[in-house]
Amino acid sequence: MTATAAAPPPDLQSRCDLGQQQLMRMEYLEADATLAAVEREAWAARDFDTLSRLYMPLQEARRQRRQRCGEGTVSLDLIAEGPGDQIEARHVIENYPHGQLLVAGWGSIAPALEVRRLQRQHALYVETFLAAVYRLADGGKIVAIIPSEDQPLPPAGVPVRDAEELLPQLPPHSIVLPEAQLPQGPQKGTWETYAHVMAMWERLHSPFLIAADAEQDPVARIEGYRRAIRVDYACELAHQKLSDTARWLVRENKHAVAGA
Repeated sequence: MTATAAAPPPDLQSRCDLGQQQLMRMEYLEADATLAAVEREAWAARDFDTLSRLYMPLQEARRQRRQRCGEGTVSLDLIAEGPGDQIEARHVIENYPHGQLLVAGWGSIAPALEVRRLQRQHALYVETFLAAVYRLADGGKIVAIIPSEDQPLPPAGVPVRDAEELLPQLPPHSIVLPEAQLPQGPQKGTWETYAHVMAMWERLHSPFLIAADAEQDPVARIEGYRRAIRVDYACELAHQKLSDTARWLVRENKHAVAGA
């Protein structure tokens, strides 16, 4: 299927250039924000030429952003202890302004979402999984890592027997882990902690990449890869495949115009 691109807003290319300059100055958060805003507008305009050019610098900005996060403190057990334990996102950010986190509210991803909002507001090199914690019938706790924020979660009022009981109630492709399987306490970021966190992100985004690869229509494929990036902002393969697909659409549109 060949998609027809609408005329893009006139300033997109200049803002792409700004994002590239920020990237070269190693202003990775600024470059990410600039290029991500251009990406949203270019996608709305179906400006595949701009999209084909921006995904690789956007990928690099996000790759560097994740590496910087990985150099900070890694804490994957910021988990509510019970229904009365309200995790304060501002307190989390004050204690962990630089690092990789897993923040799990009691049956809620609201604390993790607020951590992400504060990260954007204050331009910090910190990232968190979206997670919620639930009580097991035996008194233990189980943590659900959620791909995105757009689907409701089950309430945490009634204990669940095990992961098999909880998983069907969660958004598709969620990951469920017993609390004991998460590293305990804060750790200084090393290549070992980075590899562990990367494996968690890859496990989370892989089903979305596979679904996008299976799309026959290139525009639907782009939508699928963009969904994978909403799950994992630094998914390198999704950025690469987005760039390739947008470039293919540009060539197809040129061939269609030439043949008209």
